[in-house]
Amino acid sequence: MSARRLVVPQRGRVYLAPLGEETDAENKFWLCVSNNERNPRLDEFIAVRLTTTRRPRLPTWVALGAQDKPWTGGVVCDDIGPIFRDQVIKDAGALSSATMKRVERALLIVLGIDPARLTP
Repeated sequence: MSARRLVVPQRGRVYLAPLGEETDAENKFWLCVSNNERNPRLDEFIAVRLTTTRRPRLPTWVALGAQDKPWTGGVVCDDIGPIFRDQVIKDAGALSSATMKRVERALLIVLGIDPARLTP
């Protein structure tokens, strides 16, 4: 059995990784949201989960559109946490820049940061 090559995560890319650290954990798709300056320097990256489950309309849930194919469903920005690089099974592509802008806004809401108070 060969060792899996560690990815260098990139912001905006989607990765397949387990939901949790248990050996029998279900694999899910995760969107890397941590910045590219930190990603190669640490053993983990910060990610939010993609889902095909319908969710209530919340400002912290970002719907995926035609520009994000093959992805459907949404990004659950409330489900945020670390993914260790050695847990990544595969790089599964990227979301559109328009969707990433909506994810950024949703993350501000998740963290309780008022975008109006940020300086340009």
